[in-house]
Amino acid sequence: MKKRILIALMMLLLTMPFMKAEETTFNEQELKDVKDEAPLYRSIYAELFGASNLIGISYDSRIKPGSPLGYRAGISYLRGTADSNLSVGDHAIYFSDEELNGFAVPLEFNCILGKRKSKFEVGFGVSLGVYSIQRNTYFDDVFFPSFEHKNTETQNNFGYFFFSNIGYRYQRKNGFMLRVGFSPSFSFGGSHGIRKYPILYPYLSLGYTIGNK
Repeated sequence: MKKRILIALMMLLLTMPFMKAEETTFNEQELKDVKDEAPLYRSIYAELFGASNLIGISYDSRIKPGSPLGYRAGISYLRGTADSNLSVGDHAIYFSDEELNGFAVPLEFNCILGKRKSKFEVGFGVSLGVYSIQRNTYFDDVFFPSFEHKNTETQNNFGYFFFSNIGYRYQRKNGFMLRVGFSPSFSFGGSHGIRKYPILYPYLSLGYTIGNK
């Protein structure tokens, strides 16, 4: 009887490593399956205002499946005008108008939170661009005899500004996506090609999520 018990214990000890290895393999496969099912949320979207200035298109993705952390890179376009004048009575003695055009590349590190399709997003980044400014000025030759009567000046400058995103994101594993929120932005003075004041710039994005199971 004792001999049979001893043999049974020896067989149990010999099979335990194989049972443990099989359990470990199963757990690793289970984790791999969960990871494969987690979405990467790779998206392409068009954006109005916000970090895109006027309009732009961007690519957005998580750094790995299931991670809330991700990045965004794109290209944007800006066109704007501004003017100022000074008059004495009905007579204009000074007038200036500016036209700004530029292309920029917004780069962002972001995070999306939420287990359902509706998510909260927050991000921070920098926009790098090249801007062209054409300035036309007029001076009355009576009031400003030492200034050139009319002058047109064109400048091409490298510009950058910092921005953040705080808003709502509707995102599915595949298909339509929506972003809406505010983008606080700022630049250091006006010597960097574009001037951004520290206020809340709104943004709206419509896009499509691709490549998820």
